[in-house]
Amino acid sequence: MSNVIATFYNFGETGANKGRVRLISSSGSTPAVVSGSGVDITNTDPIAFYFNGGSSTGTRVLLVQRRYNASYVQIFCYLSVYDPSTWTQTVAPNTAAYQYSDSTDLLNIYNLNSPGGTASGTLYGADYSAGRVFKLVHGKTGGTETLTLDTPYYQFAATGSGATAYSVDTVFNTESSVDYVYAVAQQYAVSGSGSDPANYTYYNSIIVKLDAGTLAPVTGGGPSATLAPNVFDLQYYGGNLYATALGGAQWYGTGTSYPNTVKWNYASRIQKVTTGLTVTDLVRPANASETGSTYNNDKFDIRALGLVSDGTAYILTGSYYTESAYNYLLNGRLWKVSASTLFAASNALISSLSGATAIESLADLPGFMWALLPANDLSKVWGMLGDNLTIYDATGLVGDPIDAANASEWVDGSGDPIGSPAFNAISLATPSISKLKAGAAPASIKSVRGFVHPLLASRAGIKPEDFDKFISAHFAKQ
Repeated sequence: MSNVIATFYNFGETGANKGRVRLISSSGSTPAVVSGSGVDITNTDPIAFYFNGGSSTGTRVLLVQRRYNASYVQIFCYLSVYDPSTWTQTVAPNTAAYQYSDSTDLLNIYNLNSPGGTASGTLYGADYSAGRVFKLVHGKTGGTETLTLDTPYYQFAATGSGATAYSVDTVFNTESSVDYVYAVAQQYAVSGSGSDPANYTYYNSIIVKLDAGTLAPVTGGGPSATLAPNVFDLQYYGGNLYATALGGAQWYGTGTSYPNTVKWNYASRIQKVTTGLTVTDLVRPANASETGSTYNNDKFDIRALGLVSDGTAYILTGSYYTESAYNYLLNGRLWKVSASTLFAASNALISSLSGATAIESLADLPGFMWALLPANDLSKVWGMLGDNLTIYDATGLVGDPIDAANASEWVDGSGDPIGSPAFNAISLATPSISKLKAGAAPASIKSVRGFVHPLLASRAGIKPEDFDKFISAHFAKQ
């Protein structure tokens, strides 16, 4: 059995509840909602994470409700904690902002990493909009559970001209009995409309190795702008870290046919990073000179990497084209290759790897959320593909996908969608956890949100008309 926790928003729902949390399970085939799981909230932008509660409380769920004012500028988020065995709220939402020691509000929890063992109860995360790495501490005094923002934090500083750094992922790791936190950030500048990808300038992404106690960079730990542009995921597997980066802006082509109008980022990469922060390019897409039809399988951005404990690596690629005004559809591939082959590669095309197989050709998919999550209990992988959640093994799709309407249970008596439900975020739930150590049990719960468009990552400073255009595109195929 493998479980994920998913959150949903519904801009078309006129009732009181416009956000939902649901636990979704698979025994190796079609995913299904776990009966009675999750909660409904009056917020359209929720994210939920499982974590190790500490203080003998067991596993908990952190619910983050991101919030915006009337001008779509981000304001402080609401945080609450639930016991997933009963979905009882154990920590009520805050009424005032969680604030850093410099009085800056905690804005946008994009990632969470929850160690086990003696570190249980400490939650390391990425605040996307503030560009920071933080620590939350979950505790228990008597019978009362608490959640506090710890004093230390790390602030990313952009190195690109006019850019802002956005914190996207963290990994907790213990090396020679010393605890560290690795963190990565995107950096980009926007000039003009936020809905036009041509107005985004991306620079190399930043990685840093932090002391887990002080969140200060360790000697030789950077920060270093050595990762490919628009990084969105960092994983630990077998002694090294692996970063996945889109390589630049989220393009959508310039015409209405595929594949002739697809545009992808030549700098998209999967990269290996040693614990000493040495970076190696493993795989890439086709470059500017690789234009022939023999390269068609590689003319896509790299969107997700799923590393399964059985030694299989799954790689999701894809790029958008424009079917009609503000209606963007994704085409791509889902690849399977041995992890050892991937790790030995050097700046290679995915199609050139020995034993690499495209187990799925993705055609005309709507949606803007993409992730591969290891279903280690099943020796399979979860595929979050736009608007559908699926299970894959080395031969391809297993069972049927579950769409956002059925996964959120926003359906009427006839099984038709109520409003326009969509996946907002997804992460692994117990017993599934994604931090892998060779020869040892996993030590932490690691959230995996996957790639989303910057307008879904954070609406801070985005004009309402730009966001409306984006939402129209998202729901055009619903």
